[in-house]
Amino acid sequence: MPRSLARAGFEVSLLAPRGSLALHSRFVARASVLRDESTPMQWLLSLVAIIAEIEPALVVPCDEVAIRLLVELVRHPPRNLGGDSGARITRLVRESLGNPDHYETSIDKTVLPSAARALGVPVPTYALAETVDEAVARADAIGYPVVLKRRYGFASQGVRILQRPDQLREAADVLLNPTQLDLGVRRAPTLLVQGFVDGPMLSQTMVAWDGVPLAGFARRREIAFTPGLGASAVVRVQKIPAIREFTERLCRAFGMSGFFSVQFIEPSTGAPPVLLEINRRIVTFMHTDEYGGVDLCGALFQRLAGLPQTLPFDMEDDANQVIVSFPREWLRDPESAWLRNHPSDVPWDDPGVFAAMVALRNE
Repeated sequence: MPRSLARAGFEVSLLAPRGSLALHSRFVARASVLRDESTPMQWLLSLVAIIAEIEPALVVPCDEVAIRLLVELVRHPPRNLGGDSGARITRLVRESLGNPDHYETSIDKTVLPSAARALGVPVPTYALAETVDEAVARADAIGYPVVLKRRYGFASQGVRILQRPDQLREAADVLLNPTQLDLGVRRAPTLLVQGFVDGPMLSQTMVAWDGVPLAGFARRREIAFTPGLGASAVVRVQKIPAIREFTERLCRAFGMSGFFSVQFIEPSTGAPPVLLEINRRIVTFMHTDEYGGVDLCGALFQRLAGLPQTLPFDMEDDANQVIVSFPREWLRDPESAWLRNHPSDVPWDDPGVFAAMVALRNE
């Protein structure tokens, strides 16, 4: 993504933990490294410092912890973040992410289903539970297999797929415990108990501004990095009108700005795709938009610069390209036929990132 942003015309500055692959990118003009085991307040102070120094036009969250911290920064500003600097930072986050009234709705997995259903976006059968006993009762009513989800999670963390009733009590007990993503916010622990839907994963990735979609592309999972978990190793970029329409509906209703990706699943029964979650951050494959004939970063740059929107809004109807994720597929299977037979996103023009990726093999 630093490469895609730089090619579009942005100057990229990065705040990241030590060991982040992006710290090795030659497309990052300035980098600041978070201290090991930084607390949320230390993260915030580092963010304040880099914002004061470079005065960015946009802040882009790159992982789930970052989006949670930015959301809480706007919803519950720290007492010691006052004055002009505090106002400038909260204003920057609001502009970068869009309408703050819907931040929580869009990322809290226990709140999103009801909001989506009200907008006419299909979701799996679901119920909410605040205790282990309630989770057991809800799962029995829905029928197995079921999926348990915490409020917040990523890369299948905070999610359990359960095939039998005897697995549920222990899983629910674990998921009801607080984690780092809760950021110490006190609220009743709640689980989403969701009916399991069998079928391929679909994703609609998009960039928008003030709830107006600017460009987007879709992809279908071909190979998972780890079976049963969220990350994809191989995808097929192709136009999927149904999820595009649902994503635009969510984008407009929630007033979203910036980059995001909406995940669906296509039931094997042939029913319409159902919504799983919204990732309001950088995700894997977001930088492969060129294979879909769009330019997310370019569309955003034109919007922020006040230029005419000359770039494609959507994919070509006949777009159909398999893309292999490096190093995921290489780590999964070094002899993979997918790597031999299809394009991959190996960063040949960013040698520092490539070297750091190769080093993952020895970790």
